[in-house]
Amino acid sequence: MAKLTGTTVNTIRHYHKLDLLAEPERMSNGYKQYGASHLLRLLQILRMRELGIQLSDIGSVENDHEQQQIALKHLDSELGERIAQLQKVREEVALLLEHGAPIDTASGFTDIATAMTASDRGLMSLYSRLYDESTMSEMKSIMSEASPYDHEVSELPEDADEETRSRLAEKIAPDMKDQLESQPWLLAPSHRMTGDRKMGQNAIISLIGELYNDAQIDVMQRAFIQIFASLDIPDEHRERFIAFIKEAEREEAARQRRTVGRSAGDSDAT
Repeated sequence: MAKLTGTTVNTIRHYHKLDLLAEPERMSNGYKQYGASHLLRLLQILRMRELGIQLSDIGSVENDHEQQQIALKHLDSELGERIAQLQKVREEVALLLEHGAPIDTASGFTDIATAMTASDRGLMSLYSRLYDESTMSEMKSIMSEASPYDHEVSELPEDADEETRSRLAEKIAPDMKDQLESQPWLLAPSHRMTGDRKMGQNAIISLIGELYNDAQIDVMQRAFIQIFASLDIPDEHRERFIAFIKEAEREEAARQRRTVGRSAGDSDAT
């Protein structure tokens, strides 16, 4: 019967265990004697599985026309969603091929990926998991306006001298000011996160430390210090940023206390 229906012996045994397919009587030699009723029932089960009906639902819909219609409508809705998702994925793949973008490029950034630095692409990949489409659209607008100095910062070696750091900070400060005045929520980015804000914030801080070297981070910090006081933004964003910094300082102080405590404990144990 397995060969006839294109399935396996183990599958038939599984249907027996689930009480979806009745066990046939055994002949005098011990072999199971499957009949036409078993074959018909197995074909019914396989047909419902082909359509995508779950095994757990088969028993409740097999002889109930109304339940079958409900199950089919639910299945049709699921298939529509799945097809739409597959179509979206196919469009993403086509864009990756068209623009020659790296495969890990965040959705929606494919057409500008080759103009972005590897570090920025990595950061946007994380951002795409933390923010909604509207916010990511704003981030794309920012990434689309990269200046020559952004690439110079991305290539800055960790041992860059003081003069180079100071010069680059001066160069990127105006663009940073424009960006923060047009998107002031960037001052406290966790405010717009869709999931666990603390976890997302820690992930961003950790990834920035991984993607950018100390000299690059230093240049960005210098530029920010230059422009913060003169930012033309609503007070609520400035206050949110100050609260964000204070919270980060408290967490860092607590982390250091825990580290010192562990070190002291290790010394005592030694």
